[in-house]
Amino acid sequence: MTLTRAMVANDINGSISDLGRALNLNWEMGYEEGQIITLETEESWSNGGQFTVCNDFPVSYQLFIENEVPCHIVDYTNEEELEAIGAEECDDEKECLIPAGTKLRVTRGEESIDLDEMGYYTIYLEYIEED
Repeated sequence: MTLTRAMVANDINGSISDLGRALNLNWEMGYEEGQIITLETEESWSNGGQFTVCNDFPVSYQLFIENEVPCHIVDYTNEEELEAIGAEECDDEKECLIPAGTKLRVTRGEESIDLDEMGYYTIYLEYIEED
């Protein structure tokens, strides 16, 4: 059986707070305080790694999950895992995968002052445990 990105993301091996993610999009997401987001696919996040967004779309976001979230902390010594997630030679990213279905609540949504003063939106989220 070939290892997939979803299989790696669902192999929870840690719980980390203060994960971050950078996005550049062609549109504004409209994040609002209190909004609940359910991840549709597994997502790459980091806790202080070096990551460069590989597109020049005009709307930039910096997202942060403040509390601990169960995730898969990438093992950069595991070649099969790196190949499955497309992270060969990316150990400076300190990647963590959060599985699809994870629920996050927006605690600080889009504020125009962020975009005006910094050129990007800063969004804060919190992990919501399933009941």
